[in-house]
Amino acid sequence: MRLRPYQSKLKSDVYNAWDSGVKNVLAVSPTGSGKTVLFSDVVKEHDGASCAIAHRQELVTQISLALARDGVRHRIIGPPNVIKLANKIHMDELGKSYYNVNSMCAVAGVNTLTRRRTELADWLPRVTKWIQDEAHHVLNNNIWGKAVNMFPNAIGLGVTATPDRADGCGLGRWSDGIFDEMVEGPQMRDLINMGYLTDYRIFAPPSDIDLTNVNVTASGEFSKNPLKDAVQKSHIIGDVVKHYLRIAPGKLGLTFADSVENANHIAAEYNRHGVPAEVVHGGTPDADRIEILKRFKAREILQIVNVDIFGEGTDIPVLEVVSFARPTASYSLFVQQFGRALRLMISKILAGAWDTYTDAQRRAFIAESIKP
Repeated sequence: MRLRPYQSKLKSDVYNAWDSGVKNVLAVSPTGSGKTVLFSDVVKEHDGASCAIAHRQELVTQISLALARDGVRHRIIGPPNVIKLANKIHMDELGKSYYNVNSMCAVAGVNTLTRRRTELADWLPRVTKWIQDEAHHVLNNNIWGKAVNMFPNAIGLGVTATPDRADGCGLGRWSDGIFDEMVEGPQMRDLINMGYLTDYRIFAPPSDIDLTNVNVTASGEFSKNPLKDAVQKSHIIGDVVKHYLRIAPGKLGLTFADSVENANHIAAEYNRHGVPAEVVHGGTPDADRIEILKRFKAREILQIVNVDIFGEGTDIPVLEVVSFARPTASYSLFVQQFGRALRLMISKILAGAWDTYTDAQRRAFIAESIKP
């Protein structure tokens, strides 16, 4: 996969930081800018042992596919169902699997990695480069920090679109984190103006949700049960369906819900109004998630109502509209969720020709594509 100019510049900045003696670098680039492609290229170029770490199984398989597209054979440190799923995704898209249990390059789920410390004792000291996706999660004393600290002889790269945390903790080594230097790519508006992300329109209808009695926890987010009660006492569940039908009927949509209970209510409301909808949450089996996404891409489903699954990192280029049926006190979470719809569908249709267009041509194409 060829890097775009801004990705090449960000990669060069990362290498320059390492060359200057910096150990752990945090690379910041907007949602949809291709951070997985960037660090896959970094892994591909690395001669020694490496480990790319993700915090959810969806992102493990996504990173695995990115490495496979780059021709990088790798092991997967995760439960058997995740390995099986990654193999299937490789075969479906590429016609062969790039999974190799003996490879020195690994993709790891953070929970499995930390649980298998003893089992991996011989390999851990041999790793000389780690990469952490969604690196705003990494603090020195939490599970993500403990995971990267398992590699005593490695330099590190973290990537994120949102280098801040709702709980106020810092990501630098001198604060609560492990990073020594931050390098920044272009801003979201820059990428929109260059034609690499699609432009957007925001509709903010009035809401009667009352958050007066919903406290903000130490994590910087609304308390779950009071928020669920506030959502149920409001009209937001019906309103999100009404406004979808008014503003974006027939478009492929992702709706963010605060709880499984409320997600089921929202999906039922969509279906009652003739909008095929399904719910995806942490308890949804892998096979069901894959089938739902396939039906979504085929436009057999028009709405996926999700709970804390597709808010970070997940690439769904066919997505056309995002609906928020849950408030959040976290700016970074909002930005992550908002950015789900900014990826370009046409990049696949044009089979790689998009990067040969001028900025003006890309802007004109996007402007035409988002007309009502």
